[in-house]
Amino acid sequence: MLPRLIATDLDGTFLDVHGDYDHARLDALLVDLDRRGSRLVLATGDPLDHVYQLFGDLKHADLLTYVVEDGAMIVSGTGTVLQQNAMPATLSRQAIAWIQTAPLLAENFLIACAPQTAYTELAATSDRFAASQVYYPSLTSVADLLAVTAPVLKLDVTWLRNDVSAQVAAFNHTFAGQLVGTSSGLGGMNVTLPTVSKGAALAFLQQRWQLTTDQLAAFGDSGNDLSMLQLVGQGIAIANAAPEVLTAIPRHTQRTNVHPAVMDQIADWLHRD
Repeated sequence: MLPRLIATDLDGTFLDVHGDYDHARLDALLVDLDRRGSRLVLATGDPLDHVYQLFGDLKHADLLTYVVEDGAMIVSGTGTVLQQNAMPATLSRQAIAWIQTAPLLAENFLIACAPQTAYTELAATSDRFAASQVYYPSLTSVADLLAVTAPVLKLDVTWLRNDVSAQVAAFNHTFAGQLVGTSSGLGGMNVTLPTVSKGAALAFLQQRWQLTTDQLAAFGDSGNDLSMLQLVGQGIAIANAAPEVLTAIPRHTQRTNVHPAVMDQIADWLHRD
């Protein structure tokens, strides 16, 4: 049966290895989904401006719903902010200070993500700053992250290593009950409020659109996708998902993001419905 809400992670799930997708095919699928009363939700740790760069040129982009910053903000396809959850200023500064000084978290690249702008202490002339701008078009270099006054939705911490499980565990031990760090893939950890997740964002949309759990489906590949994969009636781990995701989620695709697995599955649902 065709789900009424279909959510998908982007990097490693919906997007190919080049960070792209078949625009014409997605446009056609959006029209077909709308005719059948179904919606596509893009759920990502990325900021809104990057998502707009990826999907803003679609003819039917207004049919999309965006869950960005790992669920800290939900925006309709027409640009209406449906929900926003920022950290208390004192708490975000405590987390930034700890991340910058904890020995286990050394040699990290830290970005503080606000609704309109992302901030970092990386030099604007550095290669790492340029690489980060691919995902954060509004990235701004500042002398001191602790001096940023904009509300922080998410902290993005990355290392030049693949396994960051020890760093995630250490952060969660230190900030238990206050903030939550989740693996975001590619050597990264996203930090949000405990009440913020992709799953919580989908639960908000489920209530808003008056849907039952069995009318929801989601695709993902990383630790920050688990909350939504476990919430929905059809949680689907992409074939190239991280081991912890493949272990936790019983249903797997036989295809990877390269095929592309998500659009192929949506097309199959539409054909069978």
